[in-house]
Amino acid sequence: MCRVLLMNKQGENEIEKIYGLKEYLAYLEKQLGGHGNGYVLVKDGKIIEFEKGVNLNVKDIAQSIKNTNYDWCIFHTRFASMGTKCDKNCHPFIKDDIVLAMNGTERSVSFISEIREITDTEAILDTMSKYNLNLNALKHFRSIFMGLFKGKPFVVANNIMNIKILNNKKKEALVFASSFPAKFRNNIYEPLEEFIWDGEELPKNLIKCKKIKYPSINLNNYIYHNTELYEQCHFDVLEKGGSMNDLPI
Repeated sequence: MCRVLLMNKQGENEIEKIYGLKEYLAYLEKQLGGHGNGYVLVKDGKIIEFEKGVNLNVKDIAQSIKNTNYDWCIFHTRFASMGTKCDKNCHPFIKDDIVLAMNGTERSVSFISEIREITDTEAILDTMSKYNLNLNALKHFRSIFMGLFKGKPFVVANNIMNIKILNNKKKEALVFASSFPAKFRNNIYEPLEEFIWDGEELPKNLIKCKKIKYPSINLNNYIYHNTELYEQCHFDVLEKGGSMNDLPI
């Protein structure tokens, strides 16, 4: 699991106004990231800036994003599941005319990942490139994919648990992200169903308005039998403005 973001320049402006871009990238990193960051900036269908690495700081990324005139930005913060923690294995990945970042773990390609010593995401990207597959091929997985395909931004959401959408139509602001903290009260949507978005206008039946609610949680009542439960509690604490220190050990 990781955290991933795709936004246009207007979306960046909304994030900066509501929360601060540097703070928002740090929020995503603290959720399920921290093993390496990366970003790609796209203008007129072409990559104009690309950097990734285990020591790449979200503060530096935010500064570069804010100082660049772009159409689309892809940001990823990694929580390593397949592949070692190294610069090469950070997202996004670029091959031919595809940029790919993923949130999820795909065990179905683990044998390729292990044999070639690459991530599951890179194994999927290499397969798409080798066999000239389109975005529909990504529907065979369970992860969230964001990136660039033949010069156009795309999102393939194979589950609706790990993706939210900020869509301020008046300001033409559009952001797809793993999650948003509590300060984002307006113009936040959640998908009604799994979807593929290929850079065109969002279908009306794809999203619905979601007023984010944060129920009161007594974390001391939880018994942490597995990592996933602990991570979900971690999300709840962070979105309420807390930190890892608020979680019992």
